[in-house]
Amino acid sequence: MAPSRKEAHLKNRTMKPSHASLWVVGAAVVLALSGVALSMPRAAVAPSSDGLVRISWKSVFGRVNRASFHTAGAEVPLVDNHGVLSPASRAASGVSGVVRVTIAGPSLLSWVPWDHRQISVPATTPLSPKVTTTQVTRLLAGPVEVQFAHPVAKVSYAYAGQMHTLTLDRPKKTVVLALPKASPGTHGTLSVAASARLWENPGRSESLNWATIPALTLDPSTTLPIQPNASLTVDFSQPLVHTDLSQWKVLPRTPGHWTEENASTYSFTPSNTSGFGPGALVAVEIPGGSSGPFATNGSYLNHPAKLEWTTPDGSILRLQQLLAQEGYLPVSWTPAKKDGPRTVSTEDQTIYQPRAGHFTWKYPNLPKVLHTLWTPGQMSVMTKGAIMQFERVNGLAVDGIAGPEVWSALIRDRVQGRVSPDQYTYISVTETQPETLELWVDNHIKLTTVVNTGISATPTYLGTYAVYERLPFQIMRGSNPNGVPYADPVHWINYFAGSDAVHGFYRAAYGFPQSLGCVEMPLNIASTVYHTVHYGTLVTINPVGVARAPAHPIAAATAADQKAS
Repeated sequence: MAPSRKEAHLKNRTMKPSHASLWVVGAAVVLALSGVALSMPRAAVAPSSDGLVRISWKSVFGRVNRASFHTAGAEVPLVDNHGVLSPASRAASGVSGVVRVTIAGPSLLSWVPWDHRQISVPATTPLSPKVTTTQVTRLLAGPVEVQFAHPVAKVSYAYAGQMHTLTLDRPKKTVVLALPKASPGTHGTLSVAASARLWENPGRSESLNWATIPALTLDPSTTLPIQPNASLTVDFSQPLVHTDLSQWKVLPRTPGHWTEENASTYSFTPSNTSGFGPGALVAVEIPGGSSGPFATNGSYLNHPAKLEWTTPDGSILRLQQLLAQEGYLPVSWTPAKKDGPRTVSTEDQTIYQPRAGHFTWKYPNLPKVLHTLWTPGQMSVMTKGAIMQFERVNGLAVDGIAGPEVWSALIRDRVQGRVSPDQYTYISVTETQPETLELWVDNHIKLTTVVNTGISATPTYLGTYAVYERLPFQIMRGSNPNGVPYADPVHWINYFAGSDAVHGFYRAAYGFPQSLGCVEMPLNIASTVYHTVHYGTLVTINPVGVARAPAHPIAAATAADQKAS
């Protein structure tokens, strides 16, 4: 049966697609082809500051399927870290080769023929960075700053036998290496090896010399002359930021105050009229290390520092005037003008400018030798002996030197009117036999006794000396000329020259050479001598041929005395 007209019409509609259906199919094909085209991997490979190379994607989809670095006879796999390709193992520096990267699209389209592509680019591992400076200065507690010719990512360095490694968050040309605290003015050497990339082997070690900032120093460092009232100036080599002036010692201790002249200069000024006094050795002691001053850059004195100055000696003539006025010499002194009110200040002014006046002998009868020992304005054994006796009376060190303490005490005693509590004493010994000792007190002979002096192998020192040490008893030890040692008990000892002394010692007889250099006398007489003389008493040893020293009349004043004014 033939189909009806209606059935034929429906059949025709089913067999022939409509225009809408064709558009849908076309659009789907276009989209599919576009997705395939977009999935094609496209990328560029360029050098990297972190890795060996960096890959930049130029397509929507893409991934690194495989990457390696090919050098002469070697292939090093590369790892991908967010587009940075780096060797998977240690690599040498300065090596050239080719980077081969296989890229691919999404894994869903791995069936597409053009999905996998290979990119090849030349590449070179960075050279080992070289140190550009081999001499650096560092702060005491600060690090060492090292400059490299190229950025580095890792630095290894050896210090004091220990290895240290510093890894940077990103490569830099300037690297700061931590070091232990050091003293000022010290130096050392670092052994430094650097890598431009973390995956590179370090380069050859290089030596880097370092030095800390200079130590704080003082200038001057030698003894310099100053006036007694002058200020002491202390100059530091660098400006200071911290000082504790209470720790700075001025010797001898002198009233005064410190002043900061500027950041590197300080001065001490005495506040008393006499200052440091004449003939003084003045010193400033400043502690070092953490107890001392600090410079603005953190430097300090490595060791305690000591600066010294000297003041000129006072006038010998004025010294003799004061000793005479206070009764320590066998002469007296009369000023040309009557003294005004005596004060420390007015007396200090005469230390270098003595007053006018004249000397006269105090006693009408004295041994002639004493007259020869006295010269106004010149230091002699007589003046030295007077100084020693003055020192003993005032509790000072007995050395016969007129230093600042002696001058201060002399002026103080003069202002207060104090005079010597002792009579003037003198010992004269003659080696003309019978050997004799005469003890003078003021202008008369108190006693005369026979004595023994040194034998020819160990003679007694000839000349005039001042007694410098006194002992009531001592075991004297030594060796006889034949080498046999001795240890003798000796009483009432007055040392006057080296080991020679006037003392008591028992002998069967006296009056001729028997000792090893000392002047020996009977014990009972030695006691009288010891308790009569004192420190500074002059002892004259006259040679054979010189007679005993009788009293010698001396005029009240001589031309030589008058000229010393």
